[in-house]
Amino acid sequence: MPDTLVEWSDDFLVGNAQIDEQHRELVRITNDFWAGCQTGGIIAKVSFLNTIQGAVHYMKTHFAAEEAIMQRAGYPGYGDHKKQHENFVAEVLRQANRFEEEDNPNPGKFSEFLMDWIVGHIARSDKQYIPFIAGLEG
Repeated sequence: MPDTLVEWSDDFLVGNAQIDEQHRELVRITNDFWAGCQTGGIIAKVSFLNTIQGAVHYMKTHFAAEEAIMQRAGYPGYGDHKKQHENFVAEVLRQANRFEEEDNPNPGKFSEFLMDWIVGHIARSDKQYIPFIAGLEG
């Protein structure tokens, strides 16, 4: 298995230093989950449960910053984008609860879910607001 699940790519850049740094951090968090999963068993479960709250908090912080920039820029897709964020956080919490209740959970599956959503969201949804936020900082 690879050491990292997601390789950072400049293709993820949206041209806003704050958001780009936060996207790098989301990739790092995903890779940390992945690394913790490689241990397997109860160690993976404990690692997952110890880090999920901080990860959810970071995601909410990132989404709030990104949404504030979109609002300032007058991005017309703001409402839909905000809803994507809300749905993602709800799904993360749902999966975390299910993970905690399972006797033999698969944290690798959760890491892959994070990877698919984060990479897909940055590559598709976040790229749509680039022309609107050009020149805006923080």
